[in-house]
Amino acid sequence: MLWKSLIALCVIGAAFAEQTPVFLWGANSVAKPSLKTVPQAEFAEQLATLLEDHMVVAFEENGLSSKDFLCSNSLSQSCYAQLQGVSPKTYYTSVENPTEALRSVAAKREHNSIDASGKLVNPAKCAAGKALFVSFEDSKESREATLESHDAAIAAISKQFECKVAYLYLAAPSTAPVVQRRARRDTAATTGGTYFRSTNQFFIFYTALLYNSDPVTFTGISVQNDTSSKFTVTLSSASKSLVFDVSNSGGYFSLSNVKYGDEAFRVTGIVNAPTTFSYACGNLTLESAATDGRYNSLSFKSLQLQAPFDGSYSVDFPFGDSWDCVGFVSPGILMGLLVVALLLVIMFIGVCWMMDINTMDRFDDPKGKTITINAAAD
Repeated sequence: MLWKSLIALCVIGAAFAEQTPVFLWGANSVAKPSLKTVPQAEFAEQLATLLEDHMVVAFEENGLSSKDFLCSNSLSQSCYAQLQGVSPKTYYTSVENPTEALRSVAAKREHNSIDASGKLVNPAKCAAGKALFVSFEDSKESREATLESHDAAIAAISKQFECKVAYLYLAAPSTAPVVQRRARRDTAATTGGTYFRSTNQFFIFYTALLYNSDPVTFTGISVQNDTSSKFTVTLSSASKSLVFDVSNSGGYFSLSNVKYGDEAFRVTGIVNAPTTFSYACGNLTLESAATDGRYNSLSFKSLQLQAPFDGSYSVDFPFGDSWDCVGFVSPGILMGLLVVALLLVIMFIGVCWMMDINTMDRFDDPKGKTITINAAAD
């Protein structure tokens, strides 16, 4: 029974294995027959050899197939005008799980993405033995225009590295998250809300602010610098002021010590985001300590704020990509994972049962005496 279970696992694993095309350039590689799928282990050995003295950059294209390499634009020109001129280069028609092969042999791995302007979101340093996985943003353009823009971005990024680099252009795994970014808010066109800006230090926007369901209006903002990694923001009004600290730690900015008038509100661990992103929340409610069994609340509607902690930002900088307050793992995702796990268990048991079906080991003897059963009516 054990060996049958192992065979069933192999069958299930083969069903989930991905065979995708891979375009490799920048380093000499071994050519393979076009009609043969390169096994994951074999491809991993080849990448391990490259990583000894190269950095490997893998550009992951969503939904990449062999048909895409035949793409042409309206002028009958190839969508990969830049990649056509690279050398040396090798094209593999089918490779089994190329991304997982690279992950398995790379001790140092980094992830990055290319924004709409064709640049890396985070600067990348060149180092031998490192694997850099680069993904693309989703685009609403046609497939041809998308591939052309990605080809130009790859060519521009390839010129940034000065060490020995081997490049891979392959399909993004089906389990990889799709990079989706919210459009940046144009502050000049903001309507229906309130925003305050303090040079290039702090920027906040919200559509409404309620204290125990009563609207609160502020008239100005002031910032007091405490240290290079911390400052205090004051939103002033005719009656009470809202005061809170903004601090930078490990590349993340966070809010603390929120006070409205003389009343403190709990905010520890709630508002934090990378300094290159803007924190966004559709409905953020902060509560005070209990007073006579009652909690006071401070609610922001459609809140978005950012503290770059970077002097290179312009005075009228726009919001960065949104770091939403909603957690990644929602109840719907957990229910989906539970259903998938249940279906996999049922399929595994069913495969095991089918493999355990055997033919009968005993049959009636045709030369023997016929069995006669007398049936009498009552």
